[in-house]
Amino acid sequence: MQGEARTSDSTAAQFRAMYQATLPVVYGFLSTRVGGNRALAEDLTAETYSAAVILFKAQRGNEVTISWLRTVARRRLIDHWRRNAVATGAAIKLVPSDPDPADDEISETVAWALAALSESQRQALVLQHIEGYSVIEIAELLGRSPTAVQSLLARARVAFRVAYEEAEND
Repeated sequence: MQGEARTSDSTAAQFRAMYQATLPVVYGFLSTRVGGNRALAEDLTAETYSAAVILFKAQRGNEVTISWLRTVARRRLIDHWRRNAVATGAAIKLVPSDPDPADDEISETVAWALAALSESQRQALVLQHIEGYSVIEIAELLGRSPTAVQSLLARARVAFRVAYEEAEND
């Protein structure tokens, strides 16, 4: 019994250390993609770490890496977008790409400008400029024509530019 308690304490300590080291990266990764929607980013972050807890409880904590966490976070975000699409009747079928560590760092101004956009504009910009999807791929993912996506991206860029300049001038 005493050995199990020590293992449990050790596992909890390992989880806490991993959590403290990775929370800013995971939360920032999600916050960027949800346009700074704090509540949504927090919910998705909690869901991501819930998955990590399951592995730690199964004594598989060594499998939880930053790449694993980012993949889980990306999937939780995609699941969120799918649930919203079902609730609103919109068509969306997202396929995650491999994460790029370089895209985690964005300025507060960029996050604020993304938050000022409509959800469809934010999705289109994130898919193209952060996730690296082409217009044709975005059209397939969002269930729109390539022409409609080009139009959406054009409007989103204008709205983003206005919001960004507004944020910079404040």
